[in-house]
Amino acid sequence: MKEAEWEQVLLAATEKVWLKVGPLAERGRRGRVVGVGAAGDQTIFADKLAEDIILTALSKRGPLRLLSEEAGSLGDEGARTIAVVDPLDGSSNFEHGIPFYCTSVAIAAGDSAEDVEVGVVRDLVNGDVYTARKGRGARKNGKPIGTSRMTDPAKAVVGVDLSRGPPGLAAALAGLMEGVKRQVHFGANALELCYLAEGKTDSFVDLRGRMRITDFAAAALIAREAGAVVTGPGGRGLSLPFDLKHRFSFVASANPTMHRKVLELCRGAFT
Repeated sequence: MKEAEWEQVLLAATEKVWLKVGPLAERGRRGRVVGVGAAGDQTIFADKLAEDIILTALSKRGPLRLLSEEAGSLGDEGARTIAVVDPLDGSSNFEHGIPFYCTSVAIAAGDSAEDVEVGVVRDLVNGDVYTARKGRGARKNGKPIGTSRMTDPAKAVVGVDLSRGPPGLAAALAGLMEGVKRQVHFGANALELCYLAEGKTDSFVDLRGRMRITDFAAAALIAREAGAVVTGPGGRGLSLPFDLKHRFSFVASANPTMHRKVLELCRGAFT
């Protein structure tokens, strides 16, 4: 299938997830645990429902490998195309009734994040959908988006994920905390990267060493296609295999100048 066709498939599948999962929160069926996912976290009913919808849609599209946060690795191991799925990013928010969670799907023509060609992230609260095709820019609800032009950290809003981070991480990031206008964290990293892509925030820092490729693959493409710079700690490149066991850190910023300054503020965490 061509990239445009994949995008349409993912738009339809994620819209169905939004229509099916959203009402569960309204009916108070948020926290029912149905198992443990391949990534090691508890699987709630909404996770499983979202995953089933997406995998069913993808399974009809010919030879395909699948990597999903809940089900793990599935499908045709010999297929060139791989779908990387996080059916419900922000599960904890969903369980607690906090309206910030999404579903994320990437399509790649290879074995690593560098090979992602299509990314779709849908906000499961309001239905907003962020999309990107490699080399064609990023969109929100079909309209082009771009990152902010902010270059002064002292005036910037920066996402910082410290949840379950290693001891000392908060102290190591003191320079960042003191050097920016405001730090935020909403609890669904794929959607937070999309906020960066559309200019709502100016940078996003996750140095916990806990990020998974399923949360990252689609949103990273969207952010980069919108103009963001996304690197590893200290500005190093990211080489990310499609493997649920692989965990990593990253920094993403709206533009190269902002990225350089944010990395400098984070230097205490790189040593």
